[in-house]
Amino acid sequence: MNAIKLTYLTIGAAFLLASCENDAPQTEMPTESRQMHFRTSFPEIVSRGQIVSNDNLDEFHVTVFNPADSMDGKLSPYIDEEVVKMSDGSGVFSSENCMWPEPGKEKNALTFFAYYPAAYEGATIENATTISGAEPVFDYKLNFRVSDDISKQVDFITAYKSASMQSEMFSDIKLDFEHQLSRIEVNAKGESKSFKIEIAGIRIGGSYMKAAYDFKPIAGAGEWILHSEKAEKGNAEYIYSPQDKVVTIDKTASEVSIMGGTGECNYAMLIPAEYAGWNYENDNTNSDQGLYLGVLLRVIDTKGKQQYPYVDTNQGPNALDIPKVYLAVDGNGTVMSEQLYKGADGRYYTDPELNNQYNAPQGSQVKEFGWSTLPIPANWEPGYSYTYTLDYTLGVGLHAPDVEPSEGPNAGDPIISDKVGLTVSVKGWQSVSSSGITVPGS
Repeated sequence: MNAIKLTYLTIGAAFLLASCENDAPQTEMPTESRQMHFRTSFPEIVSRGQIVSNDNLDEFHVTVFNPADSMDGKLSPYIDEEVVKMSDGSGVFSSENCMWPEPGKEKNALTFFAYYPAAYEGATIENATTISGAEPVFDYKLNFRVSDDISKQVDFITAYKSASMQSEMFSDIKLDFEHQLSRIEVNAKGESKSFKIEIAGIRIGGSYMKAAYDFKPIAGAGEWILHSEKAEKGNAEYIYSPQDKVVTIDKTASEVSIMGGTGECNYAMLIPAEYAGWNYENDNTNSDQGLYLGVLLRVIDTKGKQQYPYVDTNQGPNALDIPKVYLAVDGNGTVMSEQLYKGADGRYYTDPELNNQYNAPQGSQVKEFGWSTLPIPANWEPGYSYTYTLDYTLGVGLHAPDVEPSEGPNAGDPIISDKVGLTVSVKGWQSVSSSGITVPGS
């Protein structure tokens, strides 16, 4: 088997780290009022997509600690996971349960931890904060899970602030939020003279889907805890749904997004980490959960014949056992339904149990797609955007790790040809410098 030919080009683009300049004027707080008021700021961004900013944030969670409230060496939250909401688009967030300490304790320095989303499935908080002498020792962690469905993933932001009523008497409490996930986009291009490719889905395999975020009482010092029993790896995936248009790569010199989405382009929002790429030569089933890009595609030759997924057994015994995904597509290439399932009778159904038969509208056809993959080592940092561009001019990639071992194609074997170009560009809120990356076996 030829080694995969991947070219990595990492480009650093410097963005300014700055607060949004369109904040409304500060609101003075009357001295007799003990209610807290918050304002938010974010690093400037160019492309928003699923990114949280001052333009779309309307609530967040805040937990506050008051060191003066310690008991037996333990420190419980003074305000515990309170949801604060914006008032009438004013840019000011508050809650009737967020109050400064009673008179006489105006100098007490409080510690604020804030985060968004304010609610998400399976999130839990661990608090083992203590007092050492007069100083708090914070051990405040949030167990966070990203969605398996890329289209449902959201930005995760956090902020830290230390303040007292005396210091913030005549101003709102300003929270400088930071983005704690990495944003991943995948594009494609290709100018093959022998085939075209139709794309209908994306998968990022072997990434962390669950980990604990450890809040720290220093701006920018929070960290993900990845090497623990609570951290889990898995696959983030999106198969095109109704109204998504299949992407065709046919003499396509300029890169186009293959993330799907009918409005703004979808992006994957994943947990930052340093990842080893899938070692397809020595671990073809990816038991070590190395990182890889998966693309759901079909390959058509110049005579209009489908070359992949394989449609006959000429490609090797059991070639038909390669996992396939079936989608109904109209004449314009728009997906007509959710994923379909093929029964032994040759008919298509809308459910895996094959109870509900699908009747394709006139002018549409059911197309079959298969997964192609490429290993990618990566070092994703929080708050950075990574754009991967696949070049299908010379090849298609490798069979996915979930292909069952057989006498035919196995996981890690080439699909037609394994020569796929790959570049990655990086954008962030500070300068980036990276060296070339080498894929195992290249």
